[in-house]
Amino acid sequence: MKLRWFSALLPLALCTAVHAQIAAYGLLSIPHVANNSAQTTTWNYGPTVGIYDDFLHLGPLSLGADLRAGFSHNTNQNYRDVLFGVRVAAKAPVLPIKPYIQGEVGVGSVGGGKQTGLFAPSYSNKATYGVLGGVDMTILPHIDFRALELGFTTQKGTAYQNPSNTNVFTLSTGIVIRL
Repeated sequence: MKLRWFSALLPLALCTAVHAQIAAYGLLSIPHVANNSAQTTTWNYGPTVGIYDDFLHLGPLSLGADLRAGFSHNTNQNYRDVLFGVRVAAKAPVLPIKPYIQGEVGVGSVGGGKQTGLFAPSYSNKATYGVLGGVDMTILPHIDFRALELGFTTQKGTAYQNPSNTNVFTLSTGIVIRL
């Protein structure tokens, strides 16, 4: 008897669990770039854009994937990255907040000098990985304010080109539009 109830409720539970929550976001990011090979540290600024899909919901927790691209600069340096990763978010039962944490991997690069543009010749692409987290606050039914996002990424140097790592600490805030 118990098995019949379980088999009857399983499809309903799976449909609820796999309801996707897709969102796009735009952030103002302020990365602190510590380039160990050049022995420099700088504060940059620029946009970060991305999308995420929370495709698995288990009670207040959501599991999903995130894809983002960041482009920042200052007068002497350009920084860019493209990252993809796993995202875990929790929805507070009463408050309109949703904290999250993500682990991401991808490609990043630092361009030196006063060159401009995304594809300046002095860019050196490196494998990048990191962790970030933050808090989204619902302000309208499908719009969240990303109150704060903190991130730390590392670009791995290559032995033949540049054995040093570039460490980046990022502060971000912006808007999330849930579809």
